[in-house]
Amino acid sequence: MTKPAAHLAALLAAAGIGYSLATTLAAASLSPLAVAACTAAVFSAVLSLALDLIARMTTRVFRCKHCAFTVRAQNTDAGESRRWQEIATDHPHHLGDTRS
Repeated sequence: MTKPAAHLAALLAAAGIGYSLATTLAAASLSPLAVAACTAAVFSAVLSLALDLIARMTTRVFRCKHCAFTVRAQNTDAGESRRWQEIATDHPHHLGDTRS
């Protein structure tokens, strides 16, 4: 699934869940302001969670084998991924160098 398609799916899922909640709360005879507030909160939470999951699935993580140095990169091609992998493997901080 491409990233724009995943974002659209996240938006539609959040809208669907928000609509379902809004109809349920409206049937319970709550005030329109309470329905709007609850619906907006749930919509925002679901959308935020879905977008965070998409970001986590499309992020590549490169770690140094000798320390806690970590690089996170999104939307990288094969060449750029290889470059970040080499940077994470041979960075100056884990050796105590003064190259940085």
